[in-house]
Amino acid sequence: MQTNTPLKIALVGAGGISNAHLPAYQNFRDKVELVAVCDVNEAAAKAFAGKVGESVRVYTDYQALLEDPEVEAIDLLTLHCDHAKQAIAALKAGKHVLIEKPLAINLPDCEAVIAQARASERIAMVAQCQRYHPSYLAAKEAIESGRLGEIRAVRFDCMQNLPMYVKPGHWLYDGDLAGGGVVMSVMIHRIDLMRYLIGEIRSVRADCRHTSKDFIHGAEDFANVWLEFENGAVGDGFGAYSLYRTPYSENLMIFGTDGTLHAVPPVGEWIGDAYLASRETEGEGENPFQGFQPLQPAVDAFPTDDGFVNEILHFADCCRSGKRPVSDATDTIESMKVIFAIYQSSRTGETVRIADL
Repeated sequence: MQTNTPLKIALVGAGGISNAHLPAYQNFRDKVELVAVCDVNEAAAKAFAGKVGESVRVYTDYQALLEDPEVEAIDLLTLHCDHAKQAIAALKAGKHVLIEKPLAINLPDCEAVIAQARASERIAMVAQCQRYHPSYLAAKEAIESGRLGEIRAVRFDCMQNLPMYVKPGHWLYDGDLAGGGVVMSVMIHRIDLMRYLIGEIRSVRADCRHTSKDFIHGAEDFANVWLEFENGAVGDGFGAYSLYRTPYSENLMIFGTDGTLHAVPPVGEWIGDAYLASRETEGEGENPFQGFQPLQPAVDAFPTDDGFVNEILHFADCCRSGKRPVSDATDTIESMKVIFAIYQSSRTGETVRIADL
């Protein structure tokens, strides 16, 4: 198994999210080598390839790309509804695949991707970038070391004004193409992070609402969810896609018997770093709003502060070493089950147990 050469990757889907993946290919050429870009929009593919180097090949035909013997792995950034069939095709062709979240838009497709990865003996990793944020690794270390005591509750928000980023008519507004609305496209980040930090979710109750005519085929633009974790903790989350304005995008608070952790972003930011106030360091204290200190991971696990870059470099390392990714599809399917349970609960008005899916 090669271990010292850059992983030769083809990026598929040169849309907006590809810009978040670009720095890895520009700045870590000793780890990842972008050898090809594929998009049905040839101009978009050429523009992305040109930002990396003249030698990057351009494809508009996905099957032709998969037949390229130099390509070892696929960075898949296409429409959510295409993730499963394209990931399976890549795995059948002997390529490792990094799948931008979500893994797929229904449970049978998620299971099919995992089955093909096993059959092909290739890695299928989901790009759950928040697991690769150094501050959130520090949060995980703090929780697992007991600095918060027993976890009692969590709260989080996932808030955007989608029309300010992409205009109505874009596929993200279409539930058939995106698999849903704000829950599938945005809340999946925090749901997955909650599992990563706290543990498995036992049951969910949810209310998903469609308030804007711009969202079609069942895509929700508002959602409230209530979670019960296997460890007894409870949680609630709010998601919105059509807010007029919001001070930040995604916040997070975790409450334990001996500490409180928050990752409330500064105004104007998408996400924030983790801060902890703990009985261990602060004692009883005198002010309930003070004592929060920034968290840093105990080890330098990630090379950058950019979760997108870190996940791509981790993917390359796993492909070379054979180790299981932190966000392997066999783990992140559990996050997808929570998403599917949210939609089922909203349809039925009933609490849904994840084990019953």
